[in-house]
Amino acid sequence: MNDVYLDVLIFENTVMNCVILHITSVAVSRRVKWYRLLAGALTGTVYAVSAVWMTALTYITASKIILSLIMVTVTFPPRSIRSFVRTAACFYGVTFLFAGISFALLLSGPVRYTANIIVTVCTGYIIVITVIGYVRKRRAAANITADVYIQFDSASEGGVWLTAIVDSGNMLRDPLSGDAVIIAELSALEGELPCEIYGMLKSGAPGTFYDASVLSDTAGWSGRFRIIPYKALGNENGILPAFKADIVRVGDKEHIKQELNGVTVCLYESALSDDKQYRALIAPEMIA
Repeated sequence: MNDVYLDVLIFENTVMNCVILHITSVAVSRRVKWYRLLAGALTGTVYAVSAVWMTALTYITASKIILSLIMVTVTFPPRSIRSFVRTAACFYGVTFLFAGISFALLLSGPVRYTANIIVTVCTGYIIVITVIGYVRKRRAAANITADVYIQFDSASEGGVWLTAIVDSGNMLRDPLSGDAVIIAELSALEGELPCEIYGMLKSGAPGTFYDASVLSDTAGWSGRFRIIPYKALGNENGILPAFKADIVRVGDKEHIKQELNGVTVCLYESALSDDKQYRALIAPEMIA
């Protein structure tokens, strides 16, 4: 039978419990007071120390579950049943991850117990932080989309809702007003453009000059027309055709967050997204 040193047992259990509870707090995006973190860790340590003399505790699953729930409650005072269940689930997930890493280290060969703890903590922390970072990036990507309503002529019926992505790299400006512009797929606005103008834009090669006679023959559209210069990799002198829109709304049909007037809408002939998840780009200031 291996000797158990009480001071080592207390120290190692407290450190490991603190790390697991801290990572749980990171995973659920909840700040925890240091004394609550320590109290929760010591709760688990008391159980581990008690199990040295009362070995039956190590075989009772119910006691382990109750202990873990007490640790979670002490460290994270429940705000609601849903938040408590979510926090407890994260705590179990982190605990199982650490247990799996520790077991894998033991299978890899002779490892000192202290070294096992250090490697387990470092590996587990890196894995959890990496996963959390990936999940948060995915959530952020989902949260930077917006619905945009575009209507060129307010006097006529029409208008179309497009899914747009808020692009912080969209630095294009209307050279006359200096205002930010929207970039939208030409095909997405086909129904909002006169047939003659759509045909002119569709047939013209990118960066070419456009037929002024078509614009002048289409009542009310020549004054809306703009040429927006841009620079991109491989194209230092590009231009995009654009038209002023009378109405632009950001939000959705039920909840309009912003209503803008006279926004310049650039028309891009190619698809902005391969999977058509979005068909327009808007500047961050348009949703501020």
